[in-house]
Amino acid sequence: MKKEVESGYLLGKIDELLDRVGCPICDLTFESVDDNIDALFYENVNDPSERKKFSAGPGFCSKHLKMVEDHLKVHPELGILGVSVLYGTLSEDLQKVGDGNKIEFGENCQLCAIERDSEKRYLDLFAQYISNDERLKKYENSVSMLCLRHFNELTKNPNINPDFKRVQSSKMEKVLNALKEFIRKSDYRYSKEPVSLMEGEAWRMISKFLS
Repeated sequence: MKKEVESGYLLGKIDELLDRVGCPICDLTFESVDDNIDALFYENVNDPSERKKFSAGPGFCSKHLKMVEDHLKVHPELGILGVSVLYGTLSEDLQKVGDGNKIEFGENCQLCAIERDSEKRYLDLFAQYISNDERLKKYENSVSMLCLRHFNELTKNPNINPDFKRVQSSKMEKVLNALKEFIRKSDYRYSKEPVSLMEGEAWRMISKFLS
């Protein structure tokens, strides 16, 4: 019952994300990692098992180091004691690097593992979402669009809605036409014509698709 409620909640989250430019799977995965960062520095930084996972990395990869830094900037209430304590567990490894030894920091980044698990979960969830033709139509008419990588991953799913590829192709065609229209309306001769939401966001939709 709990899984059904959670699945229903997450399907509702996809509904919300369709109103936002970007890939819903990327957004959900990012949110999951961000929530784990928040929990780590809010209440788990003194947990020996969490420190052990961090030390085994050793530490975070460069991508997630930046994500931690960004999160702490947005949430100053978390302070910097927790992150200082956590990074202090790398003292020996950092000293070894200073002495000329080679260490692959972040090779086993715990946040990468969370990201991989979340991504797989949300790929399966999105496949479930678009298995319903009505929801697939909602996706088709939205400003949201799966990125290239997640589109390719979903097309490997043998149970994917057979209309999904057509819908994705149709969305890309609309975006490219919107981009052309925005460029055309930027010409002073047509500058009085109103610019639609998709026309104004077409460049961002393409950027997110390729990210």
